[in-house]
Amino acid sequence: MSTGPAVAPGAPAGPSRMLRQRRIEEYDPERLGLPKPPGFIRTFFRRNPWIVDTALMAMFYYATLASVIAVAVTDVSLPLTLLVALFAIVTTAGILFRRFVPRILAGVTCASLLIVVPGSSPGSTASFAFVIALYALAVYRSARSAWIFTLIGTGAAVAGTAMSGQLDPITLFVAFIGYSMSFVMATLIGITVGNRARYLDALLGRAAQLARERDQQAQLATASERARIAREMHDIVAHSLTVMIALADGATSTATSDPERAKDAMGHVAEIGRTSLTDMRRVLGVLTQASGDGADGETAADSGLALAPLAPQPTFDELRPLVDSYRAAGLPIMLTVSGAVPQEPAVQLTVFRVVQESLTNALRYARTPSRVDVVVDFSAANEASASITDDGLALAGDAPAAASLGSGRGLIGMRERVALYGGTVEAGPLHPHGWQVRAVIPTTPVETTSRSITS
Repeated sequence: MSTGPAVAPGAPAGPSRMLRQRRIEEYDPERLGLPKPPGFIRTFFRRNPWIVDTALMAMFYYATLASVIAVAVTDVSLPLTLLVALFAIVTTAGILFRRFVPRILAGVTCASLLIVVPGSSPGSTASFAFVIALYALAVYRSARSAWIFTLIGTGAAVAGTAMSGQLDPITLFVAFIGYSMSFVMATLIGITVGNRARYLDALLGRAAQLARERDQQAQLATASERARIAREMHDIVAHSLTVMIALADGATSTATSDPERAKDAMGHVAEIGRTSLTDMRRVLGVLTQASGDGADGETAADSGLALAPLAPQPTFDELRPLVDSYRAAGLPIMLTVSGAVPQEPAVQLTVFRVVQESLTNALRYARTPSRVDVVVDFSAANEASASITDDGLALAGDAPAAASLGSGRGLIGMRERVALYGGTVEAGPLHPHGWQVRAVIPTTPVETTSRSITS
């Protein structure tokens, strides 16, 4: 009796073709930053599994061809010969596609173990095919399926031995031991290889997930940084230009009637322009000094832009100069500050930017307001509030100012900035006229001396 080889020779330790293709495309080690897998020969056969499949099919083809010829030349019935030939063809095709249909291959080979041909050893080639099927089941499906077919195949092999006329208990026991050991060894080897492949798949999947999350975090960080830069550029450019335009309009209207006032207004325009240019250079310095070159490969020095030294963001102490600049542009501002100013730079910067944006909108859109109230309140224990209100009263006989179109980024950027610290912004018109902006920012209470300023 021949039980056939215990394991399928040359069987690769790798996943199915679909899983292998996913590894190549999605789990590329170079893209994931992993080292190159060792073993040139193993890697080659893993990337080209059809070579191993074809070799196994050829081995079984020649072995089963000899068996079919032997059956054909013996004195057996034609239906039995055709049955043996049919099972040989189906099993050969199943070995070629064992990665995709391992259960079908296992079922066909189990049935082949029951076919008894007079004058031949029972299960001579069918046991070899069944070993291949068990290995494929354990690697490409599950260990449970492999163990179930191990039991079924062992019973079928022993039943085939008994149907061949060998009913001696010792012979049947030896057949049971031989077949069971071969099948169990094939299953154990397949389970080991399959578990290793599934473990590697899990590791590569986790690495791919981490790589995707890394790319997503980088994209989110890039978008957040772009939004922050857009807000800073809006604070610098739009606000300063609004004040400069208001001052220039005033200087134009008073150039003949009050030259000294027009001269003072143009002096304010020049001062604000120089300050804005310095601030813009600082922002551009942050963007260019990190890499040392510009977007087109030029350094800042090559492009003729002298970068100003980096400076901290505005604090609450700079609020009064800000209000004075808007007063010079024609806004009748009344500033009231109460409570202890919190020490958090982020809260001070947020209040400063909210007041700056609100005064810019009042200067740009409010028609001849008679009063603009800026009320900053730090008296609450855990929050700071800033309220900017204008009456927007249009006086009779005044010429309307030139229309100024906004981008809508002002209020959006204000809400985003305040929401970053868990605060809220409410903005809307007042009845019968005017506009109000109110922002509330959570703070950490500090023990400092309270103060109340009205100017």
